[in-house]
Amino acid sequence: MKYSEFLKTVTKCPFCYGIRHRILIENDGAILTYAQAPYHKYHLLVIPKRHIENIKDLTWDENVCIMALIVTGIKALDKLGHDDCTILARDGQALNKSVKHHLHYHLVPGGKIMDVSLEAEVRKMLSDNEEKELKKELKEAAKI
Repeated sequence: MKYSEFLKTVTKCPFCYGIRHRILIENDGAILTYAQAPYHKYHLLVIPKRHIENIKDLTWDENVCIMALIVTGIKALDKLGHDDCTILARDGQALNKSVKHHLHYHLVPGGKIMDVSLEAEVRKMLSDNEEKELKKELKEAAKI
């Protein structure tokens, strides 16, 4: 399924509802998960647990929790053979931002993100089998 088609079905924040089964690791303030419509096979997301829109509104403790999971994610990517990573934060209500009201950080291996403009027509959702295999591989890399 194309990501653009999936987005039309979303009625609640996808980072607040229906994400529990996709969590790879969590701490008091944030979660580490994988992207359902990835730029790269190992595209990870770090998401504050609190429904928050802007970086400037994070508490100190939330920033610490987020950074801890960014580092954990980068270490997992390194174990999977990716020694470089692009970190992209989608702050506020950026034009074409697919999840408009919940701050999140993308961790994408390599230096090239094919579609930074978020043209959702290009991105495809993971199949159930792809998601199952990816989650197992990522949990092993993160030693969960």
